[in-house]
Amino acid sequence: MDVKYKLLRNLPSRLYAEMLKESLQNSGITSVIKGDDVGIMLGSYSTTSPVEISLWVQEEDWEKANQIADGMLDHI
Repeated sequence: MDVKYKLLRNLPSRLYAEMLKESLQNSGITSVIKGDDVGIMLGSYSTTSPVEISLWVQEEDWEKANQIADGMLDHI
């Protein structure tokens, strides 16, 4: 079985990505964070990162995941 992932959001930091990932997981949606973790290497989980962080979900979960992301991240 082929699993296809679709970009859900580009995020300003790993912290936002982790928060959204946890919320999606609580709704039964699997997601994958993609990005270089410069902040982790420097010992920081700051709210911004010079490196692009993106969150990907399975295509069939995209609509539901997008609604959750909109509700959580409408301020960024």
